[in-house]
Amino acid sequence: MIYIQKMNDKTKLSKDYFDILKCISTDPNISQKNLSTKLGFSIGKLNYSLKELVKKEFIEILNLNETNKLKSFSYRITSLGISAKNEFAENLVIENIEVLEKIISKTKKNNKTDLDLGNKIEKVGIGHNSAFFEETIEENVRRTKPLFKTIETNIKRRTVIVDDIMSTHEGYPIPSWIELSIIDVCNRSCSFCPKSDHKIAPDTYQRMQMNLINKLTDELKEIEYKGSVTLCGYGEPMLHKEINIICKKLSEAAFVEVVTNGDPLNPKKIHDLFVNNVNKLLISMYDGEHQVSKFKKMIKDSNVPEDFVILRDRWYDAKTDFGLKLTNRTGTINIGNQEKVGTYKKCFYPSYQFLIDWNGDIFLCPQDWHRRITMGNMMQENIFSIWTNKIITKYRKNLLNGKRVDNPCTTCNAEGTILGKNHAKAWQEIYNLDVK
Repeated sequence: MIYIQKMNDKTKLSKDYFDILKCISTDPNISQKNLSTKLGFSIGKLNYSLKELVKKEFIEILNLNETNKLKSFSYRITSLGISAKNEFAENLVIENIEVLEKIISKTKKNNKTDLDLGNKIEKVGIGHNSAFFEETIEENVRRTKPLFKTIETNIKRRTVIVDDIMSTHEGYPIPSWIELSIIDVCNRSCSFCPKSDHKIAPDTYQRMQMNLINKLTDELKEIEYKGSVTLCGYGEPMLHKEINIICKKLSEAAFVEVVTNGDPLNPKKIHDLFVNNVNKLLISMYDGEHQVSKFKKMIKDSNVPEDFVILRDRWYDAKTDFGLKLTNRTGTINIGNQEKVGTYKKCFYPSYQFLIDWNGDIFLCPQDWHRRITMGNMMQENIFSIWTNKIITKYRKNLLNGKRVDNPCTTCNAEGTILGKNHAKAWQEIYNLDVK
């Protein structure tokens, strides 16, 4: 099955046309003047390009009004235009990753002598450059781990894992939910996501390396981890070429979930995730209800159990919060009907979970899109040491006391007490907090 409608030579996008579609997808009512300024096009070039996009049936121009000799337009990207934009974006991502891999490969060859010498020194490298925890892993040809049955509803599903599974290590509650951001690039630009603003979350094309995955798996085994590791974070995980062996390795120590926008999927990729021991595949559908039948057929063709995949409708507009529980992502997003900062005081996020970025940096939670304050780096320290260190302890205590006084918490409007009640109670007892 083809998951993106393939374009022929006559209907393929140019870079200019892609940039236009990208701009009007985030602001359909943008004026021609602002659009030409943003793109760096002359008005003449922009008008010609818009006419060509209409001719190719990539866009429709709606609500043509004329008031005081001023024309206003509203643009709608057609399904053909969406497919063309997604195909161009995915090809662009793949090309950039391939270029990056060639640069890395060339650098490794040039520095082979230095690397050989460095391997003789007993010193742990920083982030993805660590030479330790190397292991050759091959993909599975069949599944080797039973499929854990969970409830499909998102909050209830997570409650089963977060609140029903609380383990301890050396007397401390350990996390039951870990998010991994395995690649820092996305093929989409959604208005409710900070990734749509390149000043906040630019695509860097950086990828998590297997040495970090191996180290994480070993350390989760050491603390007898019983929770989930979810691949989502700050990019589209299916764009990582090693996602299958990443999932296979992580499944040795945790339940593995993958959250995707679905664009890179086809029946084979779904089947490969299943046989490499992924426990749940969550597909967020942003384009419309027509995607339901598309993905149901894809799931059927992949020959996996029906409850392996969860389809999530996310195609709504700002008036209905895009079908999401919207938050401001620590002040980086202001769209939809959101709670005011200060509405919620307490937060249990750092009591039961954390997020690991591609380079091993550990952040408080997936709400933190500024990524300026790390709790530590897991390639320099053991994850349990970071989980119990002074930095995260300060945040955990303040948030249990209802004090959002530290950045990035001061600008966050997320309701952080939906999950993790058992973990929060355990930490309160450890810290001797008299919290009601």
